[in-house]
Amino acid sequence: MGEVFLKLFNMSIAAGWLILFVLLLRLLFRKMPSWVRCILWAIVAFRLLCPFSLESMFSLIPSGEILSADTVRYAAAPAITSGISSLDGALNPVISQVFAPEPVSSVNPLYVVMYLAGLVWLIGLLLLIGYALFGYLRLKRRVREAVHLRDNIWVCDAVTSPFLFGVINPKIYLSSTGEDSQQTYVLAHEQAHLKRKDHWWKLLGYLLLSVYWFHPLVWAAYFLFCRDIELACDEKVIREFDVSEKKAYCHALLSCGMQRTLLFTCPLSFGEVSVKKRVKSILHYRKPAAFVTIGALVLCAAVALCFLTNPAPKYYLNHVDPSEVSAITVFDGNNGQGFTITDPQEITVIVENIQSIPVKRENWSLTHSGYRFRMTFTDQSGKEITQFILNSDNNIRKDPFFYSSQGGFCYSYIEELEQRYLS
Repeated sequence: MGEVFLKLFNMSIAAGWLILFVLLLRLLFRKMPSWVRCILWAIVAFRLLCPFSLESMFSLIPSGEILSADTVRYAAAPAITSGISSLDGALNPVISQVFAPEPVSSVNPLYVVMYLAGLVWLIGLLLLIGYALFGYLRLKRRVREAVHLRDNIWVCDAVTSPFLFGVINPKIYLSSTGEDSQQTYVLAHEQAHLKRKDHWWKLLGYLLLSVYWFHPLVWAAYFLFCRDIELACDEKVIREFDVSEKKAYCHALLSCGMQRTLLFTCPLSFGEVSVKKRVKSILHYRKPAAFVTIGALVLCAAVALCFLTNPAPKYYLNHVDPSEVSAITVFDGNNGQGFTITDPQEITVIVENIQSIPVKRENWSLTHSGYRFRMTFTDQSGKEITQFILNSDNNIRKDPFFYSSQGGFCYSYIEELEQRYLS
């Protein structure tokens, strides 16, 4: 359970940057069409759903994995990789000290914390799913005496505000006390929801909220998404309305909004939300020009490129305690000679150097031809811990990839040791 929660935690942090950017766009471009906002929320949903992501130089996400499974399980000094150096520098000394494993402990404290967090997450997930099912059954019971009017339209005395209800075969429920003059606009609104498949989108949104309930930005995204699909639905209905029809539509909206009681009764229902904002939006609505539509689509594509991809990550090749390494065997690919380092001080210098320098993964490496130093780390029993090839002070090959750094590998130090050991 802890590993599942860790995966979701990392995904939520990456998605959180995207949500913040969408919130910023909503603030800067308040007059953007609501359907564009819905596309942006769809991009957020994809980010939350997809368990993997491609790497891109255009990515604006600082880090695709803030906390790795290896760090949680095995790291002697646990640390986060947020992609923000100042944040890592401030938090990592504290994290390393608080969650440092005891020498006699068989499990890292951070692993225990993550396991308990996973249990809490599961309880929250079940509660939210249970709430949805309870609301669904409660609402279904309230409309069980509804009278069929025509097609998928039903009338019920227990309904005070019209809504679209159901998943597979959704029905439109109208209040028996509603005004006939408003019925045309109410039905147009709910039919627009049906054509846009909003009942599926809202279900997906609530399921994602249930999974990521621990992230406050996901709650903000869900509530704004619910508002935006209502605004987008209004825009779809009034697209060809004249001024008088817009006013009549607003009047119907205000009448239904004053009787609103179903918004949170069941997360899958469609009650009226944000009536004041919607009325203002309707009265000031202008059909967007073609260049606005094209620009909006380009914007959505750019957001997807920058936030659905991860930055090329900086890896730390090993998480090995120097005291666990009894020997480092070095084989020189140039002269065919090898030597073994057993001095604890020399081993510590090499191990700490290799695992302290962040590296960037490069191309695939499938063979060992043309290499310089092949280095094999072994423990006290002679069992291999890890093996890699050191080609220069800024290039390492650890199958199946090459890794590069900004320089600083102990390449010159290994050359000095080779001269001393083989002389």
